[in-house]
Amino acid sequence: MNESFNLYRLQQLDTQRLQRLKRIKRIDQIIASDIAVQKAQKRIDLAQEQHTEKEAVLENYINQVSEKTLKFKQTQAKLFSGKISATKELQDLQAESEALTRTIRTLEDKQLDAIHEVEITQAELDNANLAMKQLLNEQATENSVLLGEREKLRLQLPKINSQREALRTQIADSLLDEYLAIFKAKGGIAVAEVLEGSCKACGFDLSPTDLQQAANPGVIVKCKGCGRILYKS
Repeated sequence: MNESFNLYRLQQLDTQRLQRLKRIKRIDQIIASDIAVQKAQKRIDLAQEQHTEKEAVLENYINQVSEKTLKFKQTQAKLFSGKISATKELQDLQAESEALTRTIRTLEDKQLDAIHEVEITQAELDNANLAMKQLLNEQATENSVLLGEREKLRLQLPKINSQREALRTQIADSLLDEYLAIFKAKGGIAVAEVLEGSCKACGFDLSPTDLQQAANPGVIVKCKGCGRILYKS
């Protein structure tokens, strides 16, 4: 059985996978952390907040105008229904109608002002979004190398993952569990090559017995310095 080689090969694939994932994450961080983009996003957020506030004010005036208009129509209906003959009551209804008319005119004026403010904030929001779009387009050109690298790395992952999964099926479950435990405990390096009689990971000088066993593909031997699985080609 070539257990040590399978573990070594799995370690290589895991290392390749982690390197690519870390680089992809770093590229994303570089692109996302751009100060100009952050400023542009803050401008959008502020413009959206102001626009939402102005829309709420406008909606409030629209509702008030609608409410007062309905009240005015109801008062007018009573006034001209012919069912009321008392002078005092008619005078009160007339006064109420006139007051409602004045209120509606005032509210309509405020509504027009609110519409204008909504148009202003909408324009600012549109401009902020356009500025962000233009900035991202510019960055897309500036970061084309990074984005190209990211895409190349992303496309490499499926092949690596497929090879990893195929290789894992060739390793005994108990040995795979041991590998994964060391992998997690040792920062992603569970298998270390033997280089000039030493553990490449920690530099520990290996005994002749350990060197001989490490060269045997059917034997699993660990470094007495760091506890990693040793592999000697």
